[in-house]
Amino acid sequence: ADALDLEDAVGSCPLPGMLAQVWTRGLTRGEPTRAPGDRVDWIKAQGRAKSMRGFKNEHGKSLLIHAPLKDLGRAGTGIELFFRTLRWLFIVLVIATCLGCVSLAANLEYNKHVNTPIVVTTIGPCCKTSPSELRAQSIPWFITFLLFLLFLYWLRYKQRQVAHSVDRRYITTGDYSVEVRNIPLLANESALYQFFEQYGRVSQVQIGFRCSGYVRLFERWKKHDVELAETRVGLALLAEQGHALDSARAATRAAKIDTLQNEMIDLESEMARLQAVELISSGAAFVIFETEAGRRACLKAHHLSAWTRFLEMIGWTTKHARFGDSVDLSVVPAPEPSDVFWENLEVGPHEVRKRSLYTLLVAMGMIGTSLVLLLLLTRSKDSQIALLKRTGATLAASTYTRGVSLVAAVVVTAVNSFLRIAINQLTVLERHDTKSDYEESYFIKLSLAYVLNQSLLILIVSPNPSTWFVEGGVYAQAFYIILANAIVPELFKVVRLDTIFKRYVMGTFVKSQAKLEELWQPPEASLGEFYAGLLKTVTLGLLYAPAMPVVWFITTSTIIIKYWSTKYALLRVCRQPPTLDEGLSEVFRELLSFVLLGSVIIEAVVLDSRLDEESRSKEHIVLPIAAGIMWLIYKIVPLQRLGCLRNYVDNRSNDTGGKVFSSLPGLARYRCPISQPVPSLATIHSNSFGTVEAAPGGVPSSLETIAVQMPSAVATPSGPMPERTPSLFGSAYEGNSGRWQITSDTSVSPAQYPQPAYELPVQPQQSPPRAPPMLLAVTCPENVGPGAQLIVQGPSGQMVTVTVPSTVFPGMIFHVSV
Repeated sequence: ADALDLEDAVGSCPLPGMLAQVWTRGLTRGEPTRAPGDRVDWIKAQGRAKSMRGFKNEHGKSLLIHAPLKDLGRAGTGIELFFRTLRWLFIVLVIATCLGCVSLAANLEYNKHVNTPIVVTTIGPCCKTSPSELRAQSIPWFITFLLFLLFLYWLRYKQRQVAHSVDRRYITTGDYSVEVRNIPLLANESALYQFFEQYGRVSQVQIGFRCSGYVRLFERWKKHDVELAETRVGLALLAEQGHALDSARAATRAAKIDTLQNEMIDLESEMARLQAVELISSGAAFVIFETEAGRRACLKAHHLSAWTRFLEMIGWTTKHARFGDSVDLSVVPAPEPSDVFWENLEVGPHEVRKRSLYTLLVAMGMIGTSLVLLLLLTRSKDSQIALLKRTGATLAASTYTRGVSLVAAVVVTAVNSFLRIAINQLTVLERHDTKSDYEESYFIKLSLAYVLNQSLLILIVSPNPSTWFVEGGVYAQAFYIILANAIVPELFKVVRLDTIFKRYVMGTFVKSQAKLEELWQPPEASLGEFYAGLLKTVTLGLLYAPAMPVVWFITTSTIIIKYWSTKYALLRVCRQPPTLDEGLSEVFRELLSFVLLGSVIIEAVVLDSRLDEESRSKEHIVLPIAAGIMWLIYKIVPLQRLGCLRNYVDNRSNDTGGKVFSSLPGLARYRCPISQPVPSLATIHSNSFGTVEAAPGGVPSSLETIAVQMPSAVATPSGPMPERTPSLFGSAYEGNSGRWQITSDTSVSPAQYPQPAYELPVQPQQSPPRAPPMLLAVTCPENVGPGAQLIVQGPSGQMVTVTVPSTVFPGMIFHVSV
């Protein structure tokens, strides 16, 4: 197992003993664990999964666990800001823990007569007749409140600073690009190119066409392709075994192969039909300028001040650029290409907001169901305890109370897991046009579910503060919930049980390499889920630690565990997330401010309920009232208008150093899926070259294709394209060598091929007519990463220079259009 690096293959997760022994014995000793002739390669699947996970440096190597946080900025501002927020929160919580030690010592001193382990640490039993002692208890909490209020301002300042720092360190496609909205439905890329040329040289214009139907067909085609490969290998294994009893199974699988092939051909025809009709714009387009100066000039020309918008609203004509002298375009900084959901661009903002409202109502309904379950459990507990106490079974009542508190914590944790899965599916239905917007919406709903279900429900079902500090009360249940929150989510973040099950249980039954590699793909990482978990942890600490100071120790320890478990999951378990901005951090800051207000309210209620009626006065809640006034000042006074606290907008900086976009290798372009060549099942003929290979059937791993740089000494292929070559299975398998040729896809006639994204040279009128595109399927060789240059042989024998895309890793297939 050590020689095969099995521990590293699953992210240091322990394998089930029996599966590990069977698998390693079969690989190391040569003992077959499958039928003869099986062509799956577990080591190759493991290596491909390892190349896809985590973050890579400029040399294509995986980052170390203790890598500096600035290296995580390769995935955008959002990832780096998350970890820096954890660091800053840790400092604040350490100070809060030191202040909480004062309250904890006082509680232990005044609660000597209390025998309950958890209740003895709370403020509940003490301070019944001493207002001065109660005021002393509120001073550490008030200082902690001021610390968190200052932290909100600090986080606002660091958001701008980190965003600017990441923008200066890394040059991305977004540094040269703008997103254009409100374009006419029948606008063409040539007209947009000529319009934006007034601001600077344009490298690419890509209209976001309506393509949701095309994307659904392509996803079905990919699933059919994997199933087809699995069925073919199963049929080959039956043929090698040669048993007469398997003839019926062989006939069934042969019929299934024919059915799958026919369905795939129908899907290809439907995709080609969608491309052949007149494409309709979704109202959005992306423009890449050759220089950052052109992008800045475009953003400045289309930025309308509030005064200009007011003049236009009352009918006063202002002078600013209009497309076609009549259409006002909305031009904003563009998201990164990996951040775009092309199939959702056709959904307007109003429809997205309406869908978001519906999904929020459904999520609140599920939270209400959780409230009913917890309320029934609480009432059952109270009635049972009362019955035991009436019969004199005090010890049994105490044991039953602790057991019910543990059960409540388990129920709340299980409901949270269900809510996480359900909210994820609901957020997908909202159809946001960027991954950043999706993560923000997912984070908001998941945070509400966590805060309400895990932090406030136990307060709602027990509204009487006098019952909060008894055995089995609110604070006893909260202690177990906080303890479970420190361990369970972070453990499952590192040990992905679903991934282990797919790899080592389902993987033992697959027959094809394509299916095995699909099961071995690393799971996706959700930054919105990470932020929601962080907000849940801080909320539990702010609400319950002031009255139970031991919670500060647990919350601080949870932040440390969360920092390293999340970093390990991102670098060793999950695949690299798309490039995200600082929007999630801003939403986190806003929600945290309302959690801070909740802490003020809870503290006021606790302090007011501790004194007896004859000792009660309003002096002990002076500090909570002052904290509430300071919170209102924080929300009302527009300190965000200060230069150091404003949102960072990259429309004035020049962090690219004047570099030209086309001279930078490895930068992704915007590619609408429906503008790309249709995948094909047919056999293609071409000569292999070098060590570059293509996978069985030349299956594209994604809808993205990249541009090809043609050397000046090589002529552009011209003339008619070869006819489609019929084949029974559509494979290019070379005998028993197990190697596959580079393929050029010519299965679709030239008339069916769409033109790729509109890219014009400096003088468009002098460019020669473009030849019909052809598709090369290339497998990225080993030890080669994104941005590398490959020399491959084209369909007509010419040599072409191919740049490996940023989303491709060793062993993955990518397609280039020439």
